[in-house]
Amino acid sequence: MLKNFTLAALLLLTTAYVNAQTKIAYIHMQQLISSMPETKRALDTLQLYEQELNKDGQVLVTEFQKRVALFTKEEPTLKPDIRDIRIKELETAKTSIDDYKMRMEQKLALREQALTDPIIAKAKKAVADLAAEKGFVCVLDSSKDIIVAATCEDLMAPAKLKLGIK
Repeated sequence: MLKNFTLAALLLLTTAYVNAQTKIAYIHMQQLISSMPETKRALDTLQLYEQELNKDGQVLVTEFQKRVALFTKEEPTLKPDIRDIRIKELETAKTSIDDYKMRMEQKLALREQALTDPIIAKAKKAVADLAAEKGFVCVLDSSKDIIVAATCEDLMAPAKLKLGIK
């Protein structure tokens, strides 16, 4: 009788363990996001914005190059005090170019974030909804070098379908 009770308890625990196992899936989020049409439009918009910023920066560089050429031409005839002033002016102009490049990179990063955040949020929501529909407790991002076990399900195809991506 004790043997039957132990066997029944063991069977009950095994069944509870099997039922308690969680379903885990994986998806390559970077691949999903890059396949979304919104991503292509965002990258095109970002590229145009970068070109506009580069045009403005090129004006500063062209002006600086002209001033350097003029200084190089006039330097042999300049008095030391005037030469020092011109050198300081050129250094200031170079600093202005460097500052512009830094501000340009910051503006570009902010624009990129503004364009991509909604796309990433949309993809995450689609994956979260899909995981809930399919009963997955956890979805791993395989683009983050996470080791994926063979028992996990790849959600790429259903996620693309959910987002309307062919």
